[in-house]
Order: sequence, then structure tokens, then C-alpha cells
Amino acid sequence: MSGNDLMMDVRNLKKYFPIWGGILKRVVGWVQAVDDVSFEIKKGETFGLVGESGCGKSTVGRTILRLLEKSGGSVYYKGDNIFELKRRDLTRLRQEMQIIFQDPYSSLNPRLTVSDIVGEALKEHNLANNHSLTSMVREAIEKCGLQQHHMRRYPHEFSGGQRQRIGIARALALDPEFIVCDEPVSALDVSIQSQILNLLMDLQDEMGLTYLFISHDLSVVRHISNRVGVMYLGDLVEVSEVESMFTNPLHPYTRALLSAIPVPNPKKKGEKIILKGTIPSPANPPQGCKFNTRCPEAENICREEPPVLKEVEPDHRVSCHLVKAGS
Repeated sequence: MSGNDLMMDVRNLKKYFPIWGGILKRVVGWVQAVDDVSFEIKKGETFGLVGESGCGKSTVGRTILRLLEKSGGSVYYKGDNIFELKRRDLTRLRQEMQIIFQDPYSSLNPRLTVSDIVGEALKEHNLANNHSLTSMVREAIEKCGLQQHHMRRYPHEFSGGQRQRIGIARALALDPEFIVCDEPVSALDVSIQSQILNLLMDLQDEMGLTYLFISHDLSVVRHISNRVGVMYLGDLVEVSEVESMFTNPLHPYTRALLSAIPVPNPKKKGEKIILKGTIPSPANPPQGCKFNTRCPEAENICREEPPVLKEVEPDHRVSCHLVKAGS
């Protein structure tokens, strides 16, 4: 992969949150939300990041945007390490990197009109004056399927799907190149989900956008993504092209996730892989492979040594002692 093809290069990213305790409120431990995660996102593609709730996927998205400060590792955006940028350079970078939040109800300020919500960033970055602001806001919301008269309304006057369109318009207002989509359809009805997904795909084709698409819904990820990464307890356990992930999953955790997808055919019954036990605490993860306490195939080495994410097939990387090259 040439450097010109890369939009985002995440290397050994870590994000730990302190646990405070005792009378003196000292740090008594750390929640290892993201632990040594590495992946790349090519320009113009959608990289899906999936996993159970609490696995750290949303923390990855917020950390690479520098909404959270890292605990370790580095993030390169078009060759620049974003954690080494000075404030002025970081402000410029904010125009190119945006986020669409999960909850369209809580992510919009109820005291502002749609015009104010979408135009706020334009004014903050001095990209519009009083004359051009209205037309730029109107252009952004019309791209997202809203109309000019919606600009004067408040968030409570819209449905959930319309609110998410406002959130997408807010992200598009600065004409970004990279957008983190943090579970943008999980709070919506199924019928509305498809509309928002199709909108995101149309906008990607029209504007040449690059997405990090975070979701726990594998069917949604398969529909929109080019490549997929699977996370478990702060670790990235498998990365591959989307079809390879669904037709030839190699990690035991990935196979368990895929077996849980409902099959729309009552006569076709797939074998469900039932994982025993509960997800360990990220404040006290297991020794060795973090999945070993629930893995039906775990061996002694899995309980002693942490595996390394390695390429076992072309463009297919797996973090598992039991998967060998050419499997």
C-alpha cells in the first residue's frame, strides 16, 4: 500500500482511563479501553469497526479525532501525527475530520435552530459571513434530504431519522474528507436505518469521503464497509476485506459473532456458537489472550502469552495463537 493511498494510519494506539479510590482519591488502577490497536484506512473507503458493547470501538473513534488524548501509540492523518500538531494546525485539521454521533436526540442542542446547529462550525472556523452562511447551511441540509424551511425549526420538531440527517449535515458543513460514523443508525428504526445508510453511501460517492464506521450490527457493516476490524476487550483480533471476513472468519470470536446473525429463512438453521461466561473487566483483563476465558478452543499458550495481530492470508490479519499462515 503506497503512502498516497492512506488516509489514516493508527499504530499501537492505547487509551486508558484512571480508576480513583481511597480517601485521598489516588489512582488505584486503569481501565484499558483501547490496548495496542493498529489499523489503516485507505482514502475513499469505509473501514468498519465492530464488536460487543464496551469493547472500546467508540473510544478508538474519539481518540483518533483527538477528542480524547491518547495513553500511547500514534495516529497519522495523511502523514501527519495528529498528537504532535500545534493548536493552529489542529484547528485546521478539524475542518477535514468530523464525527456523526450515535444518538440524534442528545447530540443536538435543543435551544438552537437547525440553521444555528449546522452553521455553528462555519462561523467558528470563519468560513462564512452573514451573507454566505445561509446558502452554505441550505446546501448542506439539502444534500441530506432536508428542505430550506427546516432551517428555522428546532430539533424537537423532527423525527429520529430527520435529526440524524441534521447531524450528518453538521458534519458535512465544513466539507471534510474523513468522518467517524459512531453507530449512526443504532438508535433508529430498521426502515429508517436503510435510508441513512444509503444517504451515507451516496454522499461518499459524491464527495469522495472516507469513513470509519463503528457498529455492533454485522449486517449493517457488511452492507456499507470495504474492510472490517473486529474488536474484543480493547484489542483488535481480526482485520480483513469485508467478504473475506464473512465467508472465511478465522478468529474464534469472529466466528461466534457471525453465527449470531439471524438467517431470514426458517428452513435454514445455522450452528450457533454460544460463548460461555461474561466479558472480563477491562480494568482487570485476563493474562495471555483476553478471549481465552470464553474461547471454546483455548489452549495453554492462550492463557500464558498474548497473541500478536499477524497476516495469515493476503490482506487478512488475525490475533490468535491457533491460526497459522495459510489457514
